[in-house]
Amino acid sequence: QAGVVPAFCHFATVMPLTPNVLWAQRPDSVFLTVEITNVENLKVDLKDKSLSFSATSDGKDFAFEMEFFKAINVEESKQSTKRLVEFFLKKTEEETWDKLTPTKCPFVKCDWSKWADSDDEDEKPGFDSDGMDGMGGMGGMGGMGGMGGFDFGGMGGMGGMGMPGMGDGDDSDDDLPDLDAPGEDKEEDEEEKKA
Repeated sequence: QAGVVPAFCHFATVMPLTPNVLWAQRPDSVFLTVEITNVENLKVDLKDKSLSFSATSDGKDFAFEMEFFKAINVEESKQSTKRLVEFFLKKTEEETWDKLTPTKCPFVKCDWSKWADSDDEDEKPGFDSDGMDGMGGMGGMGGMGGMGGFDFGGMGGMGGMGMPGMGDGDDSDDDLPDLDAPGEDKEEDEEEKKA
């Protein structure tokens, strides 16, 4: 019989995709970047120990939930959706976290362009959250505002990162012999064999 669906058949529901989430920290804050663009239907539920996220991008559904390693201050945290979805999460205590989540989340990666080790914290500026929308009292409501004049230029790239021998002007290879051009050893060996 056409048009009748047997009772044991169910239409498949599409599971949302999990986006990559990049993270970096300073002693007072955590910065998250959700790697999806053209965000629509954004739903964010930020709590002191967790983040629930869902959105649509280019017709695909994305979602994830994560528990934080330690508590954050929701009232002082902010978000932006200008290009990617970004979160500035204010820590409740100024300290360096060992990890972002208590258990491993395979979709969470370090954001090396914003990362600062304890050695570089004096050299790298804090995260610039000017122009980001506040999260206070907005659990589950989203908050779609843009980032205004948010400028990542001050965050710098990898560069030499102050490490010896990594572009700091330390030419420690001065005592190494010059390299021979390819094939020179073979010519010298053949001349020695003839002699």
